[in-house]
Amino acid sequence: MSDLDIINSITAEPIRPSTHVSLEEIINSVPMMALNNPATYALYLHYNNKHLEEDEKKKVNKIIEKLKNERSDAMKKNIEYIERDKEERERLDQMEKLIEETE
Repeated sequence: MSDLDIINSITAEPIRPSTHVSLEEIINSVPMMALNNPATYALYLHYNNKHLEEDEKKKVNKIIEKLKNERSDAMKKNIEYIERDKEERERLDQMEKLIEETE
């Protein structure tokens, strides 16, 4: 990384007040928080709401919605799998009962 890249990186970062709580602090101090958890970003908004720009808030809210949708999709797939497995078990149970009845 060149000196100019470092300078640009530092100057691109907004100046934060001392009360700013970073994502890293949230992840390290609150159990079960991670970068793929929408609650992490909701806490980030909660702690920093007073000093975040509207554009930043919109970006964080988009991340929250994206992660919530991903979790919802995963849960739907899990439910479908569980329902398929339940139906298969019910069929097997019925077959076992039929076999027992015929013996």
